[in-house]
Amino acid sequence: MLELLGIYQILFIILAILTIFFVLRFYNNGKISLKTTVLWVCLWIMLFIISLSPDSTTFLANRLGIGRGLDLLIIIGILGTYYLIFRLYLKIENINQNINKLVTEIAIYKENYDDEK
Repeated sequence: MLELLGIYQILFIILAILTIFFVLRFYNNGKISLKTTVLWVCLWIMLFIISLSPDSTTFLANRLGIGRGLDLLIIIGILGTYYLIFRLYLKIENINQNINKLVTEIAIYKENYDDEK
């Protein structure tokens, strides 16, 4: 079966397997959450499946009314990127709110500390 696969397919399959291994390792070390782990493992499993059967994207694209499989992958990639940008925006806003709250609390503490002296 390996002689039927192209070089890019073999490389993507190896990349997918290695990345899944590293994602699971990060999860076991407590560096990423379960939700993030599931998201990345699903993404890399999809890459693995697409690497084994590239025509599956064309089939799915035709079912969705999109011309080519590559177009479908690009659309999914753009939507995924927008989703990740939105999540990062929300995290940054949350961090900004926490920093503002912390600065306010420090200022109030210093004001009370200076008044006691």
